[in-house]
Amino acid sequence: MGIARLLPLVLLLAPMLAHGKEAAAFKHTVAGAEVDWSAGTITAQAGSAADIRMPGPNTARPGAERRARAAAEEKLGAALAIVAHGKKLDERDALKHATVTRIEHQSDGGVVLWLALRFSDVIQAKPAAVALKVTAMPLEFAPIIMVAGREAQLGFATYRSAADGPRDAIHVERDDKGRLLVPAAAGGVDSLAGSAVVIYLEKAP
Repeated sequence: MGIARLLPLVLLLAPMLAHGKEAAAFKHTVAGAEVDWSAGTITAQAGSAADIRMPGPNTARPGAERRARAAAEEKLGAALAIVAHGKKLDERDALKHATVTRIEHQSDGGVVLWLALRFSDVIQAKPAAVALKVTAMPLEFAPIIMVAGREAQLGFATYRSAADGPRDAIHVERDDKGRLLVPAAAGGVDSLAGSAVVIYLEKAP
């Protein structure tokens, strides 16, 4: 009797749990920061204790926040260098666009904060007019594509499960060099070069 009552709940929760597992597959920890390949963000958490030489928590807090942000920026910079390997970037300039998405103030003046950097802050790229679908591939910041024999590099890519993809997503294969072989029907290479593309994966990374 108890099992029969629980069965509808299990059937209801199963898809939610599966979706949560798929979402987690697109989040990786790199150099102490969380890279969310689905959202296209890199987030670093850091904290700093209050300076006990300060007269009180309120006066200690600004300094703690500066130190926490500096520590978070160091993590972001290290993660970005790994994630965007092979892409020419001005990491120092990119970090200027990082924003605090969450902050916790401790009663003694200490600070813990979360600093996030979006892929779109790092690379100014126009959204592609088409989405791509691939059976499986590594999560790469800026994949190389081939269209009608011409090679180009995407601005950046974000990744999602093919189950969430549009029906008109264009299926592409990878060659032995790791390039995405895009059919000419997707548009010329110039329309995709340097653009922001969503890639839907049939197999989770």
